[in-house]
Amino acid sequence: MIVCSCNAISDHDIRGAVVATDDAVFSPAQVYDCLGCTVRCGRCSQSVRRIIEEVPPRRGQCTKPPDADR
Repeated sequence: MIVCSCNAISDHDIRGAVVATDDAVFSPAQVYDCLGCTVRCGRCSQSVRRIIEEVPPRRGQCTKPPDADR
């Protein structure tokens, strides 16, 4: 399901970013950074935060897409 229509980010993308990070504290901004994009309108922030709280973080590396702009 698409959670962020501005960046076309799905709930699967968000869960993948959460489990791939070394950070203990994880925020919506960190999810966007990990996925190589930025928050635009902010309407999805509460949904992103809810998904973050559902998924326990695991150790790994945040892998950004090769064509991601900073």
